Amino acid sequence: MSGKFALIIANTEYTDSGLAQLTAPGQDAKELARVLNSPEICAFDDVVVLFNETASKAGEGIDYFLSNRKPNDLLVLYFSGHGVRDEYGALYLAVKNTNRARLRSTAIKSDFIREAMDQSRSKRQVLILDCCNSGAFAQGTKAEIGGSVGTASAFEGTGYGRVVLTASDSTQFAWEGDKVTGETENSLFTHYLVKGLEGEADTNGDGRITIDELYDYAYEQIVNITPKQTPGKWSYKQQGEILLRQNIRIEDTKPVQLPDDLLAAINSSLPFIREGAVSQLKEVLKGKNLSLARSARLALERMVAEDDSRRVADAAVKALGSIPQIGPKAEGRQPIPLTRTSQLRRENIEQATRFKAEQDKLLHEKAQLEERLKQEQLVREKDKAERQAPERAKAQPGAAKSQLIPIGILGIAIITILVGGYAITRFLPLVLSPVPTVAPTDTQASAEDPATPESIITRASRESVSAPTQAPTESIPISGPPAEIIDSKGAKMVLVPAGHFTMGTNNGDADEGPSHVVSLDDYYIDKFEVTNALYKVCVEAGKCDQPIHPYFFPESPNKIYYGNSQYDDYPVVYVDWNMAESYCKWRDARLPTEAEWEKAARGDPDTRIYPWQGSELACQKANFQNCISRTSEVGNYEDGKSPYGVYDMAGNVWEWVADWYSESYYKTSLLSNPSGPISGQSRVLRGGSWAKYDIRVSNRVNYAPTYTNFDTGFRCASSLP
Repeated sequence: MSGKFALIIANTEYTDSGLAQLTAPGQDAKELARVLNSPEICAFDDVVVLFNETASKAGEGIDYFLSNRKPNDLLVLYFSGHGVRDEYGALYLAVKNTNRARLRSTAIKSDFIREAMDQSRSKRQVLILDCCNSGAFAQGTKAEIGGSVGTASAFEGTGYGRVVLTASDSTQFAWEGDKVTGETENSLFTHYLVKGLEGEADTNGDGRITIDELYDYAYEQIVNITPKQTPGKWSYKQQGEILLRQNIRIEDTKPVQLPDDLLAAINSSLPFIREGAVSQLKEVLKGKNLSLARSARLALERMVAEDDSRRVADAAVKALGSIPQIGPKAEGRQPIPLTRTSQLRRENIEQATRFKAEQDKLLHEKAQLEERLKQEQLVREKDKAERQAPERAKAQPGAAKSQLIPIGILGIAIITILVGGYAITRFLPLVLSPVPTVAPTDTQASAEDPATPESIITRASRESVSAPTQAPTESIPISGPPAEIIDSKGAKMVLVPAGHFTMGTNNGDADEGPSHVVSLDDYYIDKFEVTNALYKVCVEAGKCDQPIHPYFFPESPNKIYYGNSQYDDYPVVYVDWNMAESYCKWRDARLPTEAEWEKAARGDPDTRIYPWQGSELACQKANFQNCISRTSEVGNYEDGKSPYGVYDMAGNVWEWVADWYSESYYKTSLLSNPSGPISGQSRVLRGGSWAKYDIRVSNRVNYAPTYTNFDTGFRCASSLP
């Protein structure tokens, strides 16, 4: 019986000072291992991760991994780290103890991997290389920047069924003394491999993901983001499809646009047309195209949550119930959170329903009261007429008939007054407010006999007399907190008013969901990221430590950044979490919580992807990867500010927040003023930076509190007294 196996090798630490330390490979390895190992996604039989190992252990791991396999076994070998060539052009994969002067004994040579793959019995082999764009040559080597590392020829071999995927087939390097430096992070390739395996690479909706579909998806995503990186793919004697995932659940597929006529029916103002659309969506839900089925399910769920026709909403519920969800996610599935508009619509419907029910009840009671009073009055008149008839007949023969007329008129007048007064006391509060009038107390009710008309009349009269009234008073304006302040240390802060907002997203990474509604009190947050000038005042006051490096990059001592008046209004960088917290405390402020940061960036009740409206990512709105390749002056992007007027919430520099990090935090988060987990190993940064492409407001990253970098800063927040 064949199986599926993976070996993941990742390196972030290097003893050779000429090889830059990395950050991305560790997270890349973790995420790829997660999707390959998950029984709900790729369901590999065994996934082994070698992290920051030496050349001997990595080589032994590769040799063991490729040996003793069956012809139909699927083998995935993944490497993330530096790619290095010697002076003869041979390609090596650098590991922790790699020494550029002794590559043959301290690195993994491509020839070793190729020979091990040739000798393996498996005819389904996938080699994935996510080598950073800081591949290097030995000292003295001259080569053209962007020259090919020869991946196609390096791993061709003589075996069958081999596929090689690479993040790029070029090295970008720059000499500085005897060191090779360059970009030290390259997570785009693996990021989209993971996203693709999670379901987005299944573009034809057949529930299967092949290696070709995965590469095509990653390639398209990357080249649309950056022209500096072009992934590569080579196939050597590949026989048939190499299937990485099958039986994809609807929940994991990428939604596609429904047919135009169906969308028009869903959005029709006529309930019976929308009800017809429910039937069509049900048929789409049963179809084989999982992407369309996902879109149909989402449309039905929205109709359940938001449609103002109870008939349409009930039909959508029945349609969803007729198609059971497959997989563990079906149980305990989080309901779609209502938007503020749909929530108000639903509240209005419920309020109108309660009002109508109360109105019907009062009309029924009124009709019963009228009938009862009428019957009682008729009985009284009849009894009185019978008692007085003999006397009147004796005194004034023929006058009895004329005397009954005023009595009848009087009775009708009494009934009219009583019924009118009762109706006024019962219906007037409903006209003024949908909240029903408070019923009389038990003491009041027990003092009267509910079976007699007198008791009913007395109770109705008392309700009419004792109904609370409020004389009109002069309107007194209430002054709230100012929309913008300057604190005692000269920092501008803006008010974020109390209220609800939607935090997180259901369409992002695993740690960004589920989307949930959070309530926050009033608070202030810095209008701009903390600048070099503001931070310097704290340093000079002896309350803050200087940034770890005063330069743009530690390798560029001639580019002074902190302490240079030219960059006073630029965000301070190379500050860790503890330094950021100390600065905010010096200002009698604090770091914002994740919830406070995201609300200030996103708005209320918006579910924006970026601080601005729409999904367009442009260099005119934010400073992100490939725009200007360095920090920018704070407040420089007017079109990119948040709904509350907060600048640079996307891009420029990552911003520390107060919370400890937990991947599953949003599943257990408090819904009122959440402050994050009570403990952890790393702290959260939000907002992206000038060196990153992913600057969505829901994106979360985490590092140890002692972490610093050239694109990491912060801003402060403050609670209202």
